[in-house]
Order: sequence, then C-alpha cells, then structure tokens
Amino acid sequence: MHQTRLNDAAIALDRVLGRAGVKFGIFGGYSISVLGCQRESKDIDCVASVNKQQIISLMNGKEGFVAVPQGCQDYVAFLWSDQPNRQNAVLVEIFCEQFPGYRHTMQDLHMNEVAITGQALGNGRSSFLDPVDIFKEKLCATATRDKFQDSADLQWLETRYGAQIQERRRELKLDYVGLAMKRYPELINLFARIGVDLNGARYAARNLDPNKIPAPAPGDVQQGLLG
Repeated sequence: MHQTRLNDAAIALDRVLGRAGVKFGIFGGYSISVLGCQRESKDIDCVASVNKQQIISLMNGKEGFVAVPQGCQDYVAFLWSDQPNRQNAVLVEIFCEQFPGYRHTMQDLHMNEVAITGQALGNGRSSFLDPVDIFKEKLCATATRDKFQDSADLQWLETRYGAQIQERRRELKLDYVGLAMKRYPELINLFARIGVDLNGARYAARNLDPNKIPAPAPGDVQQGLLG
C-alpha cells in the first residue's frame, strides 16, 4: 500500500488518541519506512496504554475507524478509510498495554512525534516508538517467526542507529538474540558490533528450537516491547 495512504491512517490515529490523551506508539514495518527505509508495508502496528474496551470505545466509528470483531483480549484491529464505501481501507492493529494477566507497562517506552504527509489529510503528525524500541520489537519478531524481512529490518536499523542500540544493548533479551542467531546466522556480526554477550545469548537459547516456537499467545508482542 502507498505510504501516504498509511500516513493518513497514522494521522487519524493521532487525532483520536491524542485528543483522548492516550499514550501510544507506532512500531513495525511501517515505522521503519517512515524512518527512511525503502520497504513496503501493508498495515500499521501500534501499542497503546489502554485495555480492549477502552480502545474500542475511543476509536470505533471515529475519524474513519471501524473495529474488526475478534476475540483476543490484548489486541484490537481497526480498518480506517476516509471513503463512504470504505474503499482502500488501511488495517491498523492496536496492541493493548492492559489485558488479563498483563505484567508490563509502557512507562519506560520512548516516543517521538514525527511529521508525516498524508494522501488525503495533508500535513500531520503521529507518535512513533524510538528506533531502539522498534529494534527491540523487531528482535522479538525475528526470534519467534520465520519472516526474512524481520532480519533485513534489524540490519537496516543497526546500520542507521547502531550507536543508540549499543548504549541500550542490555535491554535486549538474550534468549531472543540466541534464537535470532539460530534462525539467521548472518546476524551474529550485527550483535557482535553492538556488544551483545554472544555466549550468554547462545546459552539462553541453548534448549530453544526456532522451528518449534509455541503458537502466538496473548501478550507476546507486549513482552517483546515492554518486557
């Protein structure tokens, strides 16, 4: 999907959640494209300091957002469109900070307000996670699913933000690093450059098989971001 169309949805998201005073941050592939990477994205991923019912009440039917019914307690999907017939809708996935059994908060997440230009909404802004936090989420994705674009995203982020990632390298979960190295051995040099304890990562993942990762469960994304 064209990035300016995604920008429209991100601007509309900021209008709704900003008006309500809700802390939120966009991450994932779309955020990386906004940072300047030449890569395509089909949707918008976001974490927000709300629970499921709160986010539905805040967003459903507002500024072009319509909730997509599903049963997950830690996540709500919306389709955004400015067209009466809902044409060319953008999928916006909201991962809720608060859900049954949640253990982590967004207190320490770093946010950046970024200026973007939409196809229909023109100049606007939205809230994005700090590049290091985007790297942390991408590390979780790389470790737990087989999608080569995740590895490519990690490499792009390290090339551009390596110094910042190195400063916060102790926030990287060693079991994720170990799994990522098992899945993509070419990442070993990346982790060495940012000063990760490679032996510690190998030990942390010694009994983990990247081909036998448990099915996704509520809170997995939040654990990768907030844990």
